[in-house]
Amino acid sequence: LCLKELMSRQVVRVHFIDKSCKAFGIDQSTTAAALRDLVVDRIELKEDACFALFEKKDEWERCLEPDERPADLQLQWEKEKAERKKSESEPLFVFKKKIFLKDDDREMEDPAAKDLIYKQALNSVISSEYPVTMADATKLASLQCQVVYGDHNNAVHNTAFLVPNIQDFIPKNLLSSRRAQEWAQNVLEGHEGLIGKSKEDAMTEYLNIVKTWGYYGSTFFPPCKSVGNRNLHSKVVIGVNYEGIRLLKPRTKQVIHEYFFTEILSWASSSGTFAFEVGSQNSSEKYTFETKQGAIIASTIQTYIDILVQMLRNGDDDDDDDDTSETVTSLSDV
Repeated sequence: LCLKELMSRQVVRVHFIDKSCKAFGIDQSTTAAALRDLVVDRIELKEDACFALFEKKDEWERCLEPDERPADLQLQWEKEKAERKKSESEPLFVFKKKIFLKDDDREMEDPAAKDLIYKQALNSVISSEYPVTMADATKLASLQCQVVYGDHNNAVHNTAFLVPNIQDFIPKNLLSSRRAQEWAQNVLEGHEGLIGKSKEDAMTEYLNIVKTWGYYGSTFFPPCKSVGNRNLHSKVVIGVNYEGIRLLKPRTKQVIHEYFFTEILSWASSSGTFAFEVGSQNSSEKYTFETKQGAIIASTIQTYIDILVQMLRNGDDDDDDDDTSETVTSLSDV
């Protein structure tokens, strides 16, 4: 590099779900796609198709467009610094899995991909992004202990050992439902029963449990106001995954309605709203919501639609020919 190019370079930090980060040298012309490729190469990620770079501002985040320039975004963050509230977190670039498909066998065979997916699932469980039963929470925490600490050792792994960090193992919305000592005791009893299980196998079992949940892999958007929608609460959470759209209660994440992509006729967004229509040409129902994330919700839906249509065109779908033909028509009409 010449002196001028060296002087124009700057450092950008890319963060990961486990709160680790890596620094990269970029210049003013570096695109988000190029930075993403640098991350993929650095962490030796082979199965990278479903991973993306995000801009995260406090509770708000969006996937970067390939041609956006991270240097410009960092400059914008600096300009916004004076207006930022003290309670708000500093903006970050985050690298994580964006698209979750039913068939992820190839990702599970890639150690780097599997590690990222495990950590993302773990974060969704501990943060209570996914609603979890107490039984599942205990089982998952025991598997997490096996991943972190290896085989149980009575001389080390006792309640006094685990209690100070119990919040790192139990979903936050369940933590107060039992005394910390009781949680620790139950988790360690399960951990003792896992002696001999490898770290890789413990991670696999953890993921296999989480993947059985219908909301696994969903992107949940912040609670938004329901506008003139019948039989809906005043506020709902919108969740999107490879199957379709779910409307959920904000506190419990209980499903109110769920619609497959083949039922969705259309969707639209503006700077302050998101709407979609379900049903058939003869009978349909429209849902409208007030949200600043409308464009992001619409983009997430479009990404899944594009992937599903491409999979069907490539013959990757397991349905019979008649069903496949009908589904492609429905998706293409959206």
